[in-house]
Amino acid sequence: MSAAVTDKFEQFEWLTKGITAKSPNFEPNVRGTGEQPLNYEDRLGAIAAMETQLAKSVTALIIFEGKCESDYEYVRGHLVNIMLKNAVTDKKREPEHITMNHLAYLIARMVIDFALDPQLEANFTAQGRLYYAGINCHQMTVDNYRMTWKTYERLMVMAIESAIDEASKAIEKYKKNTYKELRA
Repeated sequence: MSAAVTDKFEQFEWLTKGITAKSPNFEPNVRGTGEQPLNYEDRLGAIAAMETQLAKSVTALIIFEGKCESDYEYVRGHLVNIMLKNAVTDKKREPEHITMNHLAYLIARMVIDFALDPQLEANFTAQGRLYYAGINCHQMTVDNYRMTWKTYERLMVMAIESAIDEASKAIEKYKKNTYKELRA
């Protein structure tokens, strides 16, 4: 895992340790008190403590490496709605060779994938990003995308980054409170 990924998802690493009921527990008793260490139920409580479903779904995508289909679709739908609502508010007309809904759907997938793997960002040019999203050059030019639709991609990125930040803070707070309770 790169330093960028490690820094971005530092709080989430705590959740991934023993997250399933069948995960082995190799941790010794808590400070020799005979009490059991935190288990997967304690860690899942951090997710339950999050305020928004978006933060919960983004957390599931991070800790299960994007393999939660329902959470992926929830996040994607949320991002699509951001783009569509803002484009309608801004009175953007439908692109000529791709529907606005399909464009939003493809861009949302790209935003999620890039948020979950920050290394992707450095590896793709503007044309490569459109190709990664599944938008062919005959559907939209890079300049057309950059001048008209890139703004909505940025809104999606802000939403997902905000959800990651919310989740990270909730995990940190829950972890702090849980360990404080154990010491008391």
